[in-house]
Amino acid sequence: MPDFCAAYGCSHERNNSLSLAPFLTFLRFPKDNSLKRQWELAVKREGFVAAERSLLCSEHFKPDDFDRTGQIVRLRHGVKPSVFNFPSHLQKVCAPFG
Repeated sequence: MPDFCAAYGCSHERNNSLSLAPFLTFLRFPKDNSLKRQWELAVKREGFVAAERSLLCSEHFKPDDFDRTGQIVRLRHGVKPSVFNFPSHLQKVCAPFG
């Protein structure tokens, strides 16, 4: 079963085919509730709550967000997705809820 990127307007999907660009990876939402909520707000989808299988593709992160020092490329601690192509009505900055 394919999994799709949860970002607004993103059509990337993870499946078993080799059709994806080799550099594209998929990241699960964090288990830490505070950071998870920040990711949920970052995707700017009204009422969105990440499920256990919710993903974001690596295109929604800056290159500096990744730690490439070891054999496995990992997302740096505390990083939030910040690269999106929102329509104009969603481009204003939203303050996170307390």
